[in-house]
Amino acid sequence: MESDSEPTHPHLFTVSEYTILDVEARTELIEGVIYDLSPRNEAHIFAVGRLIDALAPGFLGSQYIARFQEALAVSGWDAGDAPEIDVAVVRRKRYDATPTASDAFTFVEVSDTTYRGKHGDRTYRIPLYVNAGVPSWIVNIPLRQVEFYGNVPDLGLEHGQVFTENDTFNILGVTVPVADLFVDSLI
Repeated sequence: MESDSEPTHPHLFTVSEYTILDVEARTELIEGVIYDLSPRNEAHIFAVGRLIDALAPGFLGSQYIARFQEALAVSGWDAGDAPEIDVAVVRRKRYDATPTASDAFTFVEVSDTTYRGKHGDRTYRIPLYVNAGVPSWIVNIPLRQVEFYGNVPDLGLEHGQVFTENDTFNILGVTVPVADLFVDSLI
């Protein structure tokens, strides 16, 4: 006997379910859906590398550590968001799986082609992080600036609190010159 019924709802994953899957591709969980990540371009790779160079040694011996390009359970294990965060500054401790927002001091996203869009850095990720209580930054490559969103009212600003190439910004005592985050900064 054939059935006329079609599937009516996709299976939406929780972070708990997502973390036990054996997925070989680079993916992340957004709103319960698993997405493949797009390849990183040179400007993105460079900026993340410069953040690693600045932050990792600066946190030696502190209670925090910088984790790079790893998925985090932002809204907890029963929620549907485990985005791959470019830089997450979290408590230095052993995690059985992945940290959550309650473990985080700040998040940094490097945005070249992912600034806007349904799940873009500015339109989805930063509001998700800030609403979870994690102050967050965007390295905005096209505008050559760094944006800071410390709390919910900052989300109402077009670009948050802006730091230009003439500025520096500070994460837990580590000072990062904005100009150092762009590919041509070493020329």
